[in-house]
Amino acid sequence: MRTQAKSPSGRIAPRVRPIDRYELRADEAAALRAAADRLVASAPHPGPEPCLDQVVLLGHELPWEIRQRFIDFKIGRSGVGGFVLAGIPLDDAALGPTPLQIPWQSESAELRRVDAILLLLGSLLGDPFSHVGVQEGRLILDICPLHGNEETQLASSSSGGLAWHNEDAYHDFRADWLLLMCLRNPQAAATSFARIRDVPVDARGSDVLFRHEFLISPDSSHSVDANELGLKTISVLSGDRESPFVRIDPAFMSRDLANADAGKALAALIDAFDENLQDVVLEAGEVLVIDNLRAVHGRRPFEARYDGHDRWLRSVNITADLRKSEGCRTGPQGRALLPESVRSGTGRVAGGPAGMRGRVPQSLEPHDAVVHDLVAEH
Repeated sequence: MRTQAKSPSGRIAPRVRPIDRYELRADEAAALRAAADRLVASAPHPGPEPCLDQVVLLGHELPWEIRQRFIDFKIGRSGVGGFVLAGIPLDDAALGPTPLQIPWQSESAELRRVDAILLLLGSLLGDPFSHVGVQEGRLILDICPLHGNEETQLASSSSGGLAWHNEDAYHDFRADWLLLMCLRNPQAAATSFARIRDVPVDARGSDVLFRHEFLISPDSSHSVDANELGLKTISVLSGDRESPFVRIDPAFMSRDLANADAGKALAALIDAFDENLQDVVLEAGEVLVIDNLRAVHGRRPFEARYDGHDRWLRSVNITADLRKSEGCRTGPQGRALLPESVRSGTGRVAGGPAGMRGRVPQSLEPHDAVVHDLVAEH
């Protein structure tokens, strides 16, 4: 992993502290891999997602130092905003080719081990969840370039880059933490990253940022909500004014606000994030752990080759409190969030671009009556 603090203009941002990095010792990496193998062995094909209770139990058996790092991060004692866990051994050949379409099916035992590692590490922070309309509601998501999405604001873009943002900033049940595991990155494409604490106080201290004065729309990965829902009024900052939570996605936020002071404060905050971004170039076997309430992330442009060896990450969303979305989830494990428009009764699950968004998974439990009716309608 390489890091460099750099503004969009290419200038170095001297105030930014490089992201924390922890290198697993050989015995820690072996223990993590052994726990993942135990989970995979106990799980039905094709992967460990049905065994979430065992994930939590096995997580308690991981080496003390790994658990300490994640728990310290969770409660804010160290690495506030994000850190990189490095040194997870991967067999590149056994992973198979980088997908050319999503979703897809793989028979790779190495890929099932990757999923188990992500779930085990995520369990040290909270509970994994997904969105019904994103990659068929799967808990573990693929991030790789796809034909036709090069210039979009989707995770599957490439040459157009991905503007920095909080993950799913529009959604009230957005992730508290996000884990991104790099499987390969031959283009050395950088993930852009910035903590709210990196932003100067004068850019984040305005009272108006803590008021519900700002307008946001669903990002284009949630095509159901993007088609059915309008702008939502939010506050950009919340919580402790000394160490606030942030909720921002400039590409999907209105700059034309009724309150001129709110517009100026938002513009100043966006400029401050731009000036304090750092580039994190992940390498195979490294996991970027992001506090989605205290940091933003994006991706620099790169050229995809579509040759089976492009940049490939897998990710999982983690919530600190699964109960807050009770009654709003579905799926075999009850972890897939219904689209917000469906939960509110204003929308229908409609087809999106093939295999990507806006589709209810065929594996939904029949007793999920609302979604089952939606499936029948389509």
